[in-house]
Amino acid sequence: MSDIPEAPAELRRLLASGPFPAALRAAIAGSGLSLDRIQYRLRRQGTPISLATLSSWQSGRRQPERAASMAALGRLEQILGVPPGALAALVGPRRARGRSVYTGAPDLAEVYRDWDPIAGLLGEFDTSSDDLLIRLSQYERLVVGPDGRLRELHCRALVRAATNDVRSSIVIDHADDGSASVIRPVRGCTLGAVRSRPEAGLTIAELRLPHPLQRGELLLMEYVVEFTPPFPRDRDTSRRLRLPVREYVIDVEFTRPALPARCVQFTAPREDETARTERVLTLDGHDRVCAMGVDLDPCVFGIRWEWPGPPP
Repeated sequence: MSDIPEAPAELRRLLASGPFPAALRAAIAGSGLSLDRIQYRLRRQGTPISLATLSSWQSGRRQPERAASMAALGRLEQILGVPPGALAALVGPRRARGRSVYTGAPDLAEVYRDWDPIAGLLGEFDTSSDDLLIRLSQYERLVVGPDGRLRELHCRALVRAATNDVRSSIVIDHADDGSASVIRPVRGCTLGAVRSRPEAGLTIAELRLPHPLQRGELLLMEYVVEFTPPFPRDRDTSRRLRLPVREYVIDVEFTRPALPARCVQFTAPREDETARTERVLTLDGHDRVCAMGVDLDPCVFGIRWEWPGPPP
């Protein structure tokens, strides 16, 4: 392009005709900057983007589409020294991702970008496949030990690929009082990359699917989160649902003598977690409570409990 004569011929050609991923790779290579350095500069300029997102843009797995992503792309053009709008002009039309209600779902990296230390660890993962995996039905069973501390969480999910070549899912486990967990696949997945911050009670794991799912393909996944000593003392369990879910069930199983005085199911809009709706739950004959949601919109959904005094 005539306004950047110093740019290599190949970069000029790609900026003129694309495709976007190739032009972005060439611009990054020509800048001499690492992705870490680029991410740092974007954050300093008020447009933070995760390393996983930058990587997925380069690979072509995803492209910038939302307003925040396009704003970051404008800053990125300045950082890489390419003409304003040169990369943005190469971005194709918004990609279809299944049902229209799904298309507007926030990226996993964007949901947690202000959550330390989750955001830091999550930036080491490619979350693009997880963003394209629709949870149709999810069941979780949490076991609370006789000392009132968490022992394990059994998870089963029926998922559907919203597009082709969906390869993995991301599991985030975060306990309040610190104790890294172990993620153990049971069915429909194998363990990939794992990162943890034991002092923060945080573990993030990649669950690799048995083969790349094609659009509309269904898969039943099961895995267990095994908590480690000293076991977490959390008094609630919840899930931040980024996408609508047809059916979501949480079972909490208590172990005598540690029985709660009160259990409450809560639901909160994702945009305002203080605006909760609550429903009191009653222990059944097996010392369990169950929260059920049907046709849930994106929200925070969970159960909290209160002890009659200090846990036994």
